[in-house]
Amino acid sequence: MNTFKLEYLTKTEEQIVTNESNLSICLKAGGFIFAIIDKKFHLNTVGEFAVDMSGSMTQVMTNVKTCFSSIGIHIFNFNHISVVCPTDKNTWIPYKLYDSTKNKEYLKTVCAVYSSDTVVANVSNKTNAVNIFAYPLQQYSGMKIIMPKADYVSASQVMTEYAFDVSSLMQNTLILNKRSNGCDFSIFKGNEFIISNSFAYQTAEDLIYFILYTLQQLEINTAQVNTLLTGEPYNEQELKVLKRYIKNVSYSNPAENITIPMEFDGTDLQKYFLVLA
Repeated sequence: MNTFKLEYLTKTEEQIVTNESNLSICLKAGGFIFAIIDKKFHLNTVGEFAVDMSGSMTQVMTNVKTCFSSIGIHIFNFNHISVVCPTDKNTWIPYKLYDSTKNKEYLKTVCAVYSSDTVVANVSNKTNAVNIFAYPLQQYSGMKIIMPKADYVSASQVMTEYAFDVSSLMQNTLILNKRSNGCDFSIFKGNEFIISNSFAYQTAEDLIYFILYTLQQLEINTAQVNTLLTGEPYNEQELKVLKRYIKNVSYSNPAENITIPMEFDGTDLQKYFLVLA
């Protein structure tokens, strides 16, 4: 009996040369999404599995291996692997103020950190800051066993570095990543990184209230911010309310630096932003 479900899969080639390709995988409690891009920056594969990722370290390891094996992909010899970790438990520290011995202390100022959390710190050269985040120990350890050389980054870092790449001195930038139970965002004033945060919401009005309040506190005029949407699909009401109060609203380009073959014409690439950006 299968314990997983292949929700979506598009491949340009039946056989993928893994040692000449890069894998990016984003874990969630109910499964994961992934993308495979070759060394020439051509997209080869995007996919999504529904599978329990909330169990023990051994269960996480077994479930991920089983899912990939079911589509003929062996995950041990990719050229590079990036594991993206969506988490509300993250913070940023300016590099010049950072002390590597205080990772947990930094994080505890913004959230609760438990013994079941693994704390990870990454230097972001683009923002001249350090992103510190916590991720469930069983997921982190399970992935570490089967992907020992993988890099682990938070969803916040992926979004923030993308916003840095598309921001400019003349334009403020806000990027929103919608997920099933909330939204993540990063804001730049010109090309200066200001804030990254997450919030839960129930209605379109809740969404716009939180965004407008944040922009007001940062003294950013809604007519002078380029707002980029990505992640899970926004419903009609959410789009209507956002565009009513914010002048410049558009979708991000998750494939900014990669070539997309025609096989992906029907794929909602926004859903795979975190593994493509």
